[in-house]
Parts: sequence; C-alpha cells; structure tokens
Amino acid sequence: MKSSLTTSLAVVAAAALLTTSVWAQPPGGGRPGRFNPLMQVFDADGDGALSAAEVAAATEKLKALDGDGDGQVSGAELLAALPARQGRTGRGGAGQGQRGPGRPPQTAAAGELQKQSLAKNDVEREILATIAQMQAGPGFANVSNTDGRLLRLLAETIDAQRIVEIGTSTGESAVWFALALKATGGHISTHEIDDGRAAVATENFRKAGVDDIVTLVMGDAHQTVARYMDPADPLFIDASQGEAIDILFLDADKEGYVDYLEQLLPLVRPGGLVIAHNMNTRQADRRFVTAITEDPQLETLILLKEGTGVGVTLKKR
Repeated sequence: MKSSLTTSLAVVAAAALLTTSVWAQPPGGGRPGRFNPLMQVFDADGDGALSAAEVAAATEKLKALDGDGDGQVSGAELLAALPARQGRTGRGGAGQGQRGPGRPPQTAAAGELQKQSLAKNDVEREILATIAQMQAGPGFANVSNTDGRLLRLLAETIDAQRIVEIGTSTGESAVWFALALKATGGHISTHEIDDGRAAVATENFRKAGVDDIVTLVMGDAHQTVARYMDPADPLFIDASQGEAIDILFLDADKEGYVDYLEQLLPLVRPGGLVIAHNMNTRQADRRFVTAITEDPQLETLILLKEGTGVGVTLKKR
C-alpha cells in the first residue's frame, strides 16, 4: 500500500473535522457530526466523534476503500463509501419515491461494489492464480486488476477471436485477455521490444497455461505490425477470407498510438474495438484523442478516468 494512503487519511480526517459544522445540527436536533457523511465513514459507533480507536482503525478502512488495488483511494472510491443523505421529507433522488419513516437507504458499501474475480472452473482458477503470482513478482507498466478485468469482459462480450496487443510488458494484460480467449477459442498476438520483459512474459504465459494461444512478436511494433499486411508472413491477416482484428489493444509508447491506429485500424473489423491504456490527462496524446473522438466512423468513451484511464473505441458497422 503506497504512502499516498497515509496522506489520504490526513486529508480525509481534516475534511471530516472541517465539515462537521455543516451537519453539526441535523434536522430536528441530534448529536453533532452524526449527519456528516465523511465522519460516518470512520465513526464506527455513530456517536458523532472520532475516538482514538476509530482514528487508529481509519487506515485499514481506507485500504478497504481501495477497490481496484492500485494502492490509492481515488475520489470516486471515497465517494462510493459515503452514506447517502436523506432529506427532511424522507424522499430520495428523482424517481425514488417515498421511503418508510426512519428507514435509511439500503446502499451498498464500496467493498460490496467491487469484489475479486471468481473462477468458474479449473482453467480460470489456474490463470487467476498466475495473475496473482505475476503481480507479486517482477513487473513493469502492467494493468491494474480493474483494467485487466475490463479487458477480459470486453473480449468475452464480443466473442473475440483475434486480439493484437501493442506492448506486452511482463504479460499481465495478455493473460487477462487469455482468460476470455480460453472461452471464445481465440488467439492473441502481442508485441514487445524489450528482451528482458519478453522473457518474463514468456514464462508467465507458460505458468498460466495460455502459451498455446499467445504469439509473442519481438521488435519495434511500428515496423513489426506490417507483418499483418504481408501475404508471405505467418501473421498475415487475409481480409479477402473474412479475417480481421476483433480487438486492438494499445499499451506502449503513447506518442506512437496514432501510428499504430493508422496502420491497424483498416484491419479491425466493423464492430471491433480499439482499446487504449493510460488515457488520462497526464499521459494521453492529444493527437490520438482527436483521432478517436472526431472520426464519425468511430464511437469512443474514456472509462476509469479516476485511475489510469482506458479508452474504448468502437469501429462502427
């Protein structure tokens, strides 16, 4: 758990104390601080004050709020943990209707909204166990659990048969994709330029039992993606035979995303997806953002902006 949790604790605690006055006297009287939603996250006994024991337990509570396991508590994760406030009339938001007198809304805690993946069978159990081992071992610029699960969901949802990944790293994203491909019967080709990371990824694919559905392509992907257009190459995608890319996943040099898109978008099938990692205000290349948001043939949403940011682009039919 990163030190940012300690900082977050200090900020949250300060905010809770500063905003106590806003809810100091709840409607109809009552104990001060009881209706402060920030206080209610940490105020276990509901007495409107943080005891020494509750302050000591606050760090663990913050850890529990870290739903995506990235070592930080985002604003969205904190917001999800705040109890919903009920007005004087007992009415909820628009369209909620009347609640019974004195009945608080049955909202879910943050930990209930985001739980770990559950294995359906032995194949999934082996892959998920390997992902956990990979995260504990040598890593380099991999996806978070939340991002990885999103990749798996999207791939299985569209019944992906052919995935092209730019940026293997040590293989975590490819293994998440392989979790879907084991169900769809598909295959992933993943491109990596670094020999050391590729060696770690190769061993990870073997451990996960997915090396039979993963092809690791070594070299500068700006050049190696041309192999998909070469009829003499085993990677050739024969559009005349109905072959196409179902998902193009970009997780390499951000300034190179535009080039990868220009070269490979013609090979993405209508109804296929271009998924781009690290689409946040610190890393997203403006030229690429323009390319995927201002082309009428594409429909794009940027998801998980509170974290790394994942761009999901549909190539329209």
